[in-house]
Amino acid sequence: MNATSPDDLDNAAIAHRLRILRHLVSGGGQGSRAQFAARIGIEYKRWNNFERGFPLPRGMAIHLVRAIDGLTLDWIYLGRQDGMSMRLQRELEEAGKAVTLSERRGASGSSRKPVTKSRA
Repeated sequence: MNATSPDDLDNAAIAHRLRILRHLVSGGGQGSRAQFAARIGIEYKRWNNFERGFPLPRGMAIHLVRAIDGLTLDWIYLGRQDGMSMRLQRELEEAGKAVTLSERRGASGSSRKPVTKSRA
């Protein structure tokens, strides 16, 4: 059984798990939020807000569980993997690593072009 920390209950942690979910469902690519939202039947603006950390209503979480085979409310809200297949657990862990790496790259600015100053 996984231990649940208080940090897992915050909207930022839920938003991170939603980004992981999008990454997984999009086939490991950089699937856009709009494409993912359309695929699971959610308005893009709503999905975008959830990924940005706005509170995820229970009804929307239930919609996700119904739309994505094997997903649980415990994983969405608490990050707990018990009750999910081993395959889905592994897939979410791999997707989580990829998303975390991508977010770190974005935060460090490594994807930006270097700024050069011209000497006049």
